[in-house]
Amino acid sequence: MKRFVLLLALLALPLAVRADKVDLGPHGTFTVTPPSGWTVSTKNAGEAGTVVSLTPPGDANAACVITVSVVPVTEAVTKEKVQEETLAVCDQFVDASVEKKKTLRDFNMASSYGYYCVFTDASMVGQPAKKGEFKVIGVGVVRLQDDVMATVGISADDEKGADFAAMLAAVATAAVAPAPHGG
Repeated sequence: MKRFVLLLALLALPLAVRADKVDLGPHGTFTVTPPSGWTVSTKNAGEAGTVVSLTPPGDANAACVITVSVVPVTEAVTKEKVQEETLAVCDQFVDASVEKKKTLRDFNMASSYGYYCVFTDASMVGQPAKKGEFKVIGVGVVRLQDDVMATVGISADDEKGADFAAMLAAVATAAVAPAPHGG
């Protein structure tokens, strides 16, 4: 009987990392609603924060990675500062892209705000889709609350495809609920 209980506990370990909530201690709880059928996993990345990965079902060639970080508040976080940070994060993708420029887009979030840019990999244009290699990426920054920020990476083969739209919709649900008082 003890072996069976231990085996069940070991089998449940992978399930423990699947979560659409991340406890940020006194900073609250991060939540995100994944697209239907997608799985969510989390990984502690130390000082970098917590990495939340959304993975599609089946053979879909898409991925969404949200890195949630608690940051020191040294000055007011404004939309303009988030836009500047987004543009800075996107610098590394411009030269290899079809677009050759950064164009800010709004994540259209209900309870916070964030921006992203989309880049098409010039080397992938006209190539057949290949699992794990993405033709299009969206890269952005989200202000969840003054002391909680997130960087977002969305990867797919088609910016106008259902997977890309589903990931944008998921990011739009990202929020931080306040921590309970006294805990």
